[in-house]
Amino acid sequence: MTEAPLRLALVAVPEDESAETVCEKVANYLPSNYSVAVRSPDNAVFISGHDQAGWTLDGYVIPRLASGLLFAKEVSA
Repeated sequence: MTEAPLRLALVAVPEDESAETVCEKVANYLPSNYSVAVRSPDNAVFISGHDQAGWTLDGYVIPRLASGLLFAKEVSA
């Protein structure tokens, strides 16, 4: 069985929060097949992972983040 392709999303960092704080919050919303991938110098936060058994980026991860007022958009890897 082959692994699902890697998927990547950019999480918006509100102006009144640090990327570090957002990274901690995002990590709390992610299933085990996704993780905080990168916190870049310009305060961008990326998540990455592989879809697995219904835990998909567009069907679960992005909507779950939005429930916590954390907004993400998929980007090409």
